Amino acid sequence: MEDWLNQHRYFNERPMLWGIPGALAGAFLALRLGRGSLLVLGLLALALGVFLLLGGRAVYALPLFLGLLLLRGAILPHVTVAPGEYEVTGTVVDAPEHSRNMTVASLSRVTLNGQRVPGVLELTVPYDADLSYGEALTLTARVSADDRGAVRSLGTVLYSAEAAGPITVRPGRASRLYGLALLWREKLSTSADALFGENAGIAKGMLFGDRDDVHYLTFLAFRRSGMLHLLTVSGLHVGIVCGAVLTLIRGRRRWLRLLLSALVLILFCLLTGLSPASVRAACMMLLVRSAHLLDRQDDPISEIGCAFALLLLIDPAFLLASGFRLSFGAIWGLCCLRKPVLELFHGSDRGIGRLLAGAVGVFLGMMPLLSISGGEVSLLGVLLSPLALPAAPLFLIPGWLAVLLCPLLPWAAKALALLPQGVLYYLTTLAELVPADGLTLPPCSGTALILWFTGMLFVSEYFLPNRARPAWLGWGLMMAGALVWFLF
Repeated sequence: MEDWLNQHRYFNERPMLWGIPGALAGAFLALRLGRGSLLVLGLLALALGVFLLLGGRAVYALPLFLGLLLLRGAILPHVTVAPGEYEVTGTVVDAPEHSRNMTVASLSRVTLNGQRVPGVLELTVPYDADLSYGEALTLTARVSADDRGAVRSLGTVLYSAEAAGPITVRPGRASRLYGLALLWREKLSTSADALFGENAGIAKGMLFGDRDDVHYLTFLAFRRSGMLHLLTVSGLHVGIVCGAVLTLIRGRRRWLRLLLSALVLILFCLLTGLSPASVRAACMMLLVRSAHLLDRQDDPISEIGCAFALLLLIDPAFLLASGFRLSFGAIWGLCCLRKPVLELFHGSDRGIGRLLAGAVGVFLGMMPLLSISGGEVSLLGVLLSPLALPAAPLFLIPGWLAVLLCPLLPWAAKALALLPQGVLYYLTTLAELVPADGLTLPPCSGTALILWFTGMLFVSEYFLPNRARPAWLGWGLMMAGALVWFLF
């Protein structure tokens, strides 16, 4: 293998690139195999990885991360909940989400008929139930087992329940830091209501990931157009915030850029209510920036691989979260396709050309994943969405500054909010252009995903960097992935 790599140097011996398929396979198996199988296979894969590492083989990361993920799955809690009616107790660990006729609260420290179970329970209650973060609940509920069966995870929702009787509410124990973050988000939501008027629901979705006040028809329009990710705080939003900070502090003092980026990202996560998607995306961004500090050579593709594997080691069930997948799809597309798209259209790597090429890369990285997490995506929405992504920074940066400034200088905040208001009108108009009965793309299959993302890598500058690159090979793989996706 080493001679083959030295001869062809397809990936320039980037070991963390090999870690991506290893971590992906390890997380997939960790959520499905039994403890005994995970332990045996994990030890074998780990031993192979160490052997290849000592032998100087670049491919060592594949079996190494595979083994670590398998062993991680072996020690995660394992629970199977049979469907039925239970006496449920638990503590509300997030701000309850309200829809048209119901409220959904996430409970931890859950007991079913007095027996403690790990994980989180999603409890559906009537809309008029007055629940708050940190309250302890006792009630009778009908519990439904998760479709995936026994999922081993420290923090992923394992099961859901629907209230079947009166609810007893009493004070409970919960994180004060998280409660403070939710309080800050509530106060900023009030500022967003004052600044954005009838579009406040969309504004709060983009700023805080809070979609409670988004009109149902508007929500459908954004989902149909493939722009629903704009209403969920994820890697796109974190990348824009971090990019704004790095733009302001240009220079060679990498440790200072890393420190300021970390402080801004921590504040951003607190103001978004420490949502899991924003925390995961911030961790990914900090891992990438840390790699910049430790290594003078900028190698984004290796940094993505390292962040991907380390986050799955924290919890393999991140793989099941749409926000996690979209975050990595976006940054993968940005790193792999920005430069090839510029070369394809002979554009300039600066100004509007760079911005549009990055937007196309981000959207192509997320498009198949959007079809999986959000259902069918309109073909017209695929064509319009790259026009929406470049507008996101024009809303997020001044929008955040406006809501933060509103309590202190309301007049200045209203002036600053004029640009975000125009961007909201533009995004809403784009979303509403997509007809409800237009041509749609079906959910993407696993085979199509592999072909699509491998093709993106082969198109990029990280494939065959030491000789003439046959770009047609990568574009051909992406087209093959699209055909499998659309036709099969």
